[in-house]
Amino acid sequence: MHVLTSKERLVRQTLGQEIDRIPSLGGWIGGARNLAALAEISLDQYLADPVRGVIAAHQRLGVDGMVPPVIPTSAEQIRTGLVLEEGFAGIEPEALEARAAAIPDSEKEFLAAFDPAREERRYRDHFEGAFRDWGSIVPIPNFWELGGPFPLYQEFGYGAFFMACVLYPDAVEKIWWSKALVARECAKILCGLYGEYDLVPLLFCGEDLCNNKGPMVSTDFLRERYLPLVRMIVEPLVDSGIRLIHHCDGDVRPLVSDFIRIGFSGLQGFQYELGVDPGTYAGVKGPFGQELLFFTGMSITRTLPFGTVDDVRREVEYFVEFTGGGRGMFLFTTNVTGVEVPSQNLSAGYEHLQTIRPDFSQPRGGGSWPWGVTHPDG
Repeated sequence: MHVLTSKERLVRQTLGQEIDRIPSLGGWIGGARNLAALAEISLDQYLADPVRGVIAAHQRLGVDGMVPPVIPTSAEQIRTGLVLEEGFAGIEPEALEARAAAIPDSEKEFLAAFDPAREERRYRDHFEGAFRDWGSIVPIPNFWELGGPFPLYQEFGYGAFFMACVLYPDAVEKIWWSKALVARECAKILCGLYGEYDLVPLLFCGEDLCNNKGPMVSTDFLRERYLPLVRMIVEPLVDSGIRLIHHCDGDVRPLVSDFIRIGFSGLQGFQYELGVDPGTYAGVKGPFGQELLFFTGMSITRTLPFGTVDDVRREVEYFVEFTGGGRGMFLFTTNVTGVEVPSQNLSAGYEHLQTIRPDFSQPRGGGSWPWGVTHPDG
């Protein structure tokens, strides 16, 4: 087969067609020093233009696509997006009840303040910036607002949010509903841009619903009050033929079937240390009977920070094995890599993938569990 462009490779893999090699994705690499090392520039050069440094690092890795990237802007920056309960001192669950009471009951009345032109401009700015600055790296849409409005703890804190789920469930659902209405309108806008910009028909989203022990709130609560709203948001995208990939932090096993039922046909991440084996889902079908797509994640908690180069290569080989020779597989990380990850481990994973020839004649679900002596189901 002739050598494909990154765009061709990503599209063909999404559609289940023959490819020349398994595609890879980037964007979730943390640590200014690591990115400088990957880009083969000095730390000072990186810090002088972090955006350019991030792009150069991913170009050196040879990734085909990239989600909106994490961009460390200081040498000591460890992570972004941290939510600390101490920042919400004094906020009680009644704050959610008050917020809900101020939301109009009418969908029409609530959406009167929605500005579609502003939202469209926001999406356009992202894609046009990526087309301008990323070279041959293809933008992979990753907009968290389209995966559901679950994390109200970002506004109210964990304590107030979780207590409100028990004390004021109608209020929590109404706040979710209001955010879901806006997200649904944004999804409609994005559907048009997929066609206009000829984007790869993938969308990566899906908020964290689980911690290391399982769902943060009861599955019954989620199925009754939350997941139907996510289905409402993503329905225009699914109807447009866009494949949705759900982020899988924590022990997501109780909810994977729910993700698929509401329209997701791909999975990303997995915390292997919890016994979550992506190979378990290799034979599961998507909502329309299609094989699942996997943004297979090199482990940011075990293999990448603490393993050897050979461990990383073995992990990549397992991804290829359980996807039946790389069918529906996109190499990625489980989450944003930490500053403790040796840059050579990241390079090893992406470089090793390029030596593996895809072979879609193999059955899905093969391979041996590489993250410990005992398989979680064994």
